Amino acid sequence: MKYNKKVILSTIAFATVIGLQSFILHQQNQSNQIVQVEVAKLQSQVDQTSKTNQELFQKVEKLESNLELRPRSLLSMN
Repeated sequence: MKYNKKVILSTIAFATVIGLQSFILHQQNQSNQIVQVEVAKLQSQVDQTSKTNQELFQKVEKLESNLELRPRSLLSMN
């Protein structure tokens, strides 16, 4: 009888540990999915910012180029 009690208690303990591990893995999986979504959002923001910065940089270069050409065109008009 004592042997059966030990086996039963060991089985319950084992099942409890397995159940807790499964629950923890499930929670970690959900957390990882949430983090992946947030990372994707941040990557999208980084990509958009990079694109905007590139567009602004091109506009600044164009303005600088126009400023360099203006004095020459003004001088040639005289």
